Amino acid sequence: MDRPFQAFATPHNLAMLVTLFTAVVLIAYARSGPSETKLKRLRYTMGSLLLLAVALDPVLILKRYGLGEHGWEVVMDNSLPFYLCDVVSIFLAFALFTKNQRLVEIGYLWGVAGTMQGLLMPTLWFDHKEIEFYIFFLQHGGAPVAAVFLVWGLRIFPEKGALLRAVFWSLGYITIVMSINWLIDENYGFLNGKPDADTLFDYMGPWPRYLITLQLIAYTLYAILLKIAPKNQESHSA
Repeated sequence: MDRPFQAFATPHNLAMLVTLFTAVVLIAYARSGPSETKLKRLRYTMGSLLLLAVALDPVLILKRYGLGEHGWEVVMDNSLPFYLCDVVSIFLAFALFTKNQRLVEIGYLWGVAGTMQGLLMPTLWFDHKEIEFYIFFLQHGGAPVAAVFLVWGLRIFPEKGALLRAVFWSLGYITIVMSINWLIDENYGFLNGKPDADTLFDYMGPWPRYLITLQLIAYTLYAILLKIAPKNQESHSA
């Protein structure tokens, strides 16, 4: 299959600029003092859009490839919600609905440190002429936007021990999804092999060494994100 999508071409660059602009506008809006009713509507709209983006992935696959055996094979290969970007989108959606501090905390770290890789180096096969392009960036741009909106806009702060909790969450994700991959013979999270498209994984060594490199980079990014995150007087990052 040809891959029309080109990283850092104009459509990709525009998608990243829109993501940045949206994050800045939403943070500024949240800090401007809107009513709780308006913020609640905004939170629920953002959360619903994230869930919609996750849910539409297999739907669009079946629309493109049909309801036959091949269509379902492609869904099994690519569209079950086991990628980190899917998991964090679901977490962030419920963080937006509930303002649960623990969901916000891990959503902030995964959404910025993790999903940002998908935003910068997408494993995307469709260009801007296809709806899949927009759904992809709705999710992979929407997750980091939601993450910074919750922390920087709504000021739901990471709390003491956040780094250690994030390490446990990350190791738990790897353990569970690698087990699922072995059971169904797939490669969700790219934990059992690198993606075919060019990504940052290409600079991290062969499998399984790149998994160790990836974790070290992730934990470093977590520490940086916690360091720069806003804090209240009773909250300090790990």
